Amino acid sequence: MMDNSSTRMLSWDVVAILAYTAAVVPLQWIELSSSIRIVFLAPVLLFLPGFTLTTVLFPGGPTKDTRATNELSSERGDDGVSRLDLVERTAVSVGVSAGLLPLFAFGFDLVLGQVVGPIIAVTAVFSAIMAIIGRYRRSQLLERDRFEVPVREWFERSVTSTTEESTGAATVNIVLAVSVLLAIGAVGVAFAIPQQGATFTDFAVGSEQDGEFVTDGYPEDLAIGETAEMAVLIENSEGEPREYSVAVRFERVQNGTVTAVENADEFAVTVESGETIIQNHSVTRLMTGENVRLRFFLYRGEPPTDPGPETAYRSVHVWIHTD
Repeated sequence: MMDNSSTRMLSWDVVAILAYTAAVVPLQWIELSSSIRIVFLAPVLLFLPGFTLTTVLFPGGPTKDTRATNELSSERGDDGVSRLDLVERTAVSVGVSAGLLPLFAFGFDLVLGQVVGPIIAVTAVFSAIMAIIGRYRRSQLLERDRFEVPVREWFERSVTSTTEESTGAATVNIVLAVSVLLAIGAVGVAFAIPQQGATFTDFAVGSEQDGEFVTDGYPEDLAIGETAEMAVLIENSEGEPREYSVAVRFERVQNGTVTAVENADEFAVTVESGETIIQNHSVTRLMTGENVRLRFFLYRGEPPTDPGPETAYRSVHVWIHTD
């Protein structure tokens, strides 16, 4: 008959996983520095999903003979339960975790219509559920047969290697452990750090019709001294609030070359991260002649005294004809 220690559903590793996953879920929506994101988020993306799943599929630990000989092979015990050596389990955990992430992204695409989703929260919840199921599977085995994370054994070995082995051997062990952690952290950078190449600002000029922005409908025929209403769209996908400035000027173009310019106006607007604003702006034509275009320059922050395409962050233009 099994004692209480062999039938209890929670163990220290399950409690640690539940506490850790509960702590990292809010980080999906909290802005953090890159180093902090690597430390806290890489394990839940690249290790825990696979590790907890292996406790469900392989609840048995290596036999005593396997532990003694340090064999790195999986086996099936007399009770028919598949077993993995700790090194194999770790390798499988990383590989399975890397394989699960595209499956989660595919699920987002089917359900939400987009690949990007709450990946951190989903992997954390998945890991927590698998940890509980895995602990139940392990509790059904005899205590000597179940998989447990041998923290006490690791501690005793580290103390022995530090006190009994040579300084060089102990140093090699420490360097090897640090190298593994750095390798896992480096792989996690792609998932844990927002990719800077994905940040951008969308900038367009058109007209507003029935409360909707359209890229046409603006007045193409504008007489000298006539005023027209233009709609300017700014979409901030930079990952943080931005203060934008828009400079407007008329340009006369001959054979592809700007031969004359006349500044019309400028305005500033603050756009929150992820927000899209439509700013209506009135312009009055003063420049005479043919081949005249109205050009809008977008700046992040204050514009220079002489705005132009060389200094602008974005620029768009529309051609203006004379009635």
